[in-house]
Amino acid sequence: MNRSSDRWLAYFLILPVAAAVLAFVLGPTWDVATLSLTQFVMGQERGFGTLVNFRALWADPVFGTVVVNTAIWILGGTVFCVLTGLAVGAYLAIDSKVTTALRALILLPWVLPDVVTAMAWKWMLHGQVGVIGDAFTRTGITDQPISFLGDPDLVMWMLVIVLVWRKMPLVALILCAAIRSVPAEQLEAARMDGANAFQRFRHVILPNISFSLTAVTVISMIWITAEFTLPWVMTGGGPANSSRIMSTYIYQQSFTFFNWGVGSAMSVVNLAFLMCVVGLYLYINRRSWAAGGSK
Repeated sequence: MNRSSDRWLAYFLILPVAAAVLAFVLGPTWDVATLSLTQFVMGQERGFGTLVNFRALWADPVFGTVVVNTAIWILGGTVFCVLTGLAVGAYLAIDSKVTTALRALILLPWVLPDVVTAMAWKWMLHGQVGVIGDAFTRTGITDQPISFLGDPDLVMWMLVIVLVWRKMPLVALILCAAIRSVPAEQLEAARMDGANAFQRFRHVILPNISFSLTAVTVISMIWITAEFTLPWVMTGGGPANSSRIMSTYIYQQSFTFFNWGVGSAMSVVNLAFLMCVVGLYLYINRRSWAAGGSK
C-alpha cells in the first residue's frame, strides 16, 4: 500500500468522528450563533443580523451578578478541584493497603447521579434541618444553625465546595496514575542528591506530570462550565440571584421566559469566555514547557 492510499485510508477512518463533530458540535454552535443575531418578539422572528440581543444582555441588571458568579464557579471550582485532586492523587500514589482500597472507593462521589448528589447536599446544608448546621451548633462552633444556601455571601462558595467534592475524584485518579508513571530512577537520583520530599515533588514529579495536569485542568474547566444540575437543583439561582450562573440563566431565559435570542447571545458570551480562559492557560503552559525544554 503506497503513501497516497494510506492517507485516504486515514481520511476514511476519521470520517465518522468528523461527521459526529459536525452534526453534534459545529451544527448546534452555528444555530446558537445565528439565533443570537436574530430578534424575537413573542416567539416570532422579527429580523436577522441585529445586535439587539447583546444590547439587551448588557442592559440586564442581573447579568453583571451572573458574570461574577460564573467566574467564581468556573475559576474557583477549577483551581480547588485541581489542587485538591493533586494532593489526593499524590497520597493515592503511595503503595499501601489503605490507598489501594481508597482508589476504588474514591470514585463514589463521581458515579452518583447529579440529582442525588444535589438533593443530599441540599438537605445537609439546610438552615433548619441540615445535619451540618446542627453539628456546628452541637459542637459550639455557632450559636444557631447557619443557612448555608440562604446566605447570599456563602451560597456560591457552598456550591463550589459541593462541586469540588463531586468532580475531584476523577481528577485525583488521573493525577495518581500520572504520578505513579514517573520514572523511579529520577526520584532515586534526586533522593541520593539530598532532595527532600517537597523538593522531589516540585522538581521531579511536577515536570513529569505537567501535560496530565494541563489536560485535567482544561477538562475540568469544560465540565464545570457545562454543569447545570447541581446549582439548579440546590438553589435554583437564589437567594435573590446570588447563585445564578451562566448555565442556569441561559436555561431560564430560553425555556422560562422564551427569550431565545438573549439566551443564545449569553451562550455565545459564555463560549467566548471559556475559549479565552482555556487559550490563556494553554499559552502560559506552552511558554513554560518551551522554557523547560530549552534548559
